Amino acid sequence: MQDIFEEVVCLKRRTLKMFLAVLVIWGMTGCGQQEADGRAVMDAEAASERSEHAEVSAVDLTEGKYSEEKLDDTWEEEASVQIQLNEEKITVKASEPGNEAGGAEHNPGVDVSEGRAVITQAGTYVLAGTLEDGQIVIDAGKEELVRLVLNGVELNCSSSAPIYSKGGNVVIILAEGTENVVTDGMEYIYEEGEDEPGAAIFAKDDLTFNGTGTLSVTGNYKHGIQCKDDLKFITGTYEVKAAEDGIVGKDSITVRNGNFTIDSGDDGMKATNIEEPDKGYVLIEEGSFQITAGGDGIQAETLLRVNDGNMKITTGGGSQNASAKAEEVMGGKREVPGEGMEPPERQAPEGVQTGVMASDSTKALKSYVELTIAGGEFDLDSCDDGIHSNQNVTISNGAFRISTGDDGIHADQTLTIEDGDIDIQQSYEGVEGFEVVIDGGNVKILASDDGVNAAGEDAVPAPAEDLAADGRETEKPDHGRGNPMAEEDQGATLTINGGTVYVNADGDGLDANGDIFINGGDITVHGPADGGNGTLDYASVCKITGGTFVGVGSAGMIQKPGEDSAQPVIVWKLDEPVEAGTVIAVKDKEGKVIVEKTTEKMVQWLAVSSPEFIEGETYTVCAGDMVKEVNLEETVQDAALAGEKALC
Repeated sequence: MQDIFEEVVCLKRRTLKMFLAVLVIWGMTGCGQQEADGRAVMDAEAASERSEHAEVSAVDLTEGKYSEEKLDDTWEEEASVQIQLNEEKITVKASEPGNEAGGAEHNPGVDVSEGRAVITQAGTYVLAGTLEDGQIVIDAGKEELVRLVLNGVELNCSSSAPIYSKGGNVVIILAEGTENVVTDGMEYIYEEGEDEPGAAIFAKDDLTFNGTGTLSVTGNYKHGIQCKDDLKFITGTYEVKAAEDGIVGKDSITVRNGNFTIDSGDDGMKATNIEEPDKGYVLIEEGSFQITAGGDGIQAETLLRVNDGNMKITTGGGSQNASAKAEEVMGGKREVPGEGMEPPERQAPEGVQTGVMASDSTKALKSYVELTIAGGEFDLDSCDDGIHSNQNVTISNGAFRISTGDDGIHADQTLTIEDGDIDIQQSYEGVEGFEVVIDGGNVKILASDDGVNAAGEDAVPAPAEDLAADGRETEKPDHGRGNPMAEEDQGATLTINGGTVYVNADGDGLDANGDIFINGGDITVHGPADGGNGTLDYASVCKITGGTFVGVGSAGMIQKPGEDSAQPVIVWKLDEPVEAGTVIAVKDKEGKVIVEKTTEKMVQWLAVSSPEFIEGETYTVCAGDMVKEVNLEETVQDAALAGEKALC
């Protein structure tokens, strides 16, 4: 039953129909069958999603590639073709004097008829004015460079894309100081057998945006901007509203800089190529992004990489839109949809007609293979995961503020935090991956369930022969509480090598369906106050070899660090609980304070380890008015057994 809700809860944004089906199963079967059936439904759904998306990335880019012609946003009026829009009429003035007319015979490269201008060859074309209901079409050779300068235009088309590139290497330049508007209708009319275009600005070949002006795009039919090849943004200001996706590039989206405001009924920005492992990526080098999306904020198939920038992303209505209430399950809190409450419906931006939504995922930053963040500032408020990859997440720098209805940061495989300032202010589980590695940074986690969780999606134990091949135990130790996790050893690992890690969790503090290794850093874990979870929860090994560790919590499911730890640990099950605000301290025989923390909830048990601890020495452990003098005779020393009353 517990597992059923781990993905149902607002969080995996499943449809209401699927959620009700799971509830029916729950009501008709026994507890064991409930869990199996519910998990089977979710696993089948997850497997289906994986099969429809990229599973391999061959993208090795760390920065964008831009040709000189795409970086150039300059243009000369005398060397360009002027296209003047006047409500229903299009007038063309070629670069050669005296060639002003509406016919193609006087304007090489442009065909004009009935509110429609078709550009057929390379060149620079400058648009100005208002077109009430018409279309600009580019139909040149794939490699021909067509530069379209928007010099203060308002383009409207009721039945198709106002700007439609059928062919050509197109660069759209936003003239300095100009405001440009592109709006489509709610329904498109297609020629027989066609299903394109599907966005207010649509390109079949490469499309690049440049310039210092402003472009406002409203996609009433489906998407705002869509490119079936490589889509690049050099600079500029963009305001995009869309019934479905805001900005879509099939092969790639690369952003060098720019200011983006996106309001979309489905995904904000995404790359969609799943067939070619060296494509389907989103690479952001810098820029400002404010994204409000009914689906995912930014999504990539193979690689999502952010080098720098400022992002404020809200998805699925935000973390507060997780229609849920607290329910006690197995002694711990789980978030489940409340009675009479439904998951929030996907909303298109105000004034934009709602289209058919493509997915139910509402993650802020998402990749199906690799997700790398090298820097930037991030304010993420998501109904689903804040940062998510179906494979690997690497964070090497950046400042993060994350509120989410599900996981703060999630990787199905390896999650690595090398550096950065990470503040997960609200989450179901704070940080989750099959292999979690924290090498540095400042990580703060508030979680209604587990703080840091090393586990796989499918709770299937690793085969004994695989564990033995890795030199791991095949028979699990007891850990002093019957080891209920012994049958859940997936071979997952949580490793902390450095940094500052703060966890405040209502579920397990540090949890691994396998091993926990603490080799360095400054780790503080405020575990659960209830008895159904533990400050530490692991299936095989918890080894402390370095760093400062302080863990406090309830005494209902105590797991101590392992006896094979290389650094001494003092553990103490208190004679009586202490309340929030109590000072926990350890002093050496000279009275020097080695470790001191203040509790943030009721505490019944504590564990403290420090590089300053020396076996054979005597220490004083204080928990408010309760004091023990402990002779550190063993690597994991129980203060209740080896301690004597003393003064703190």
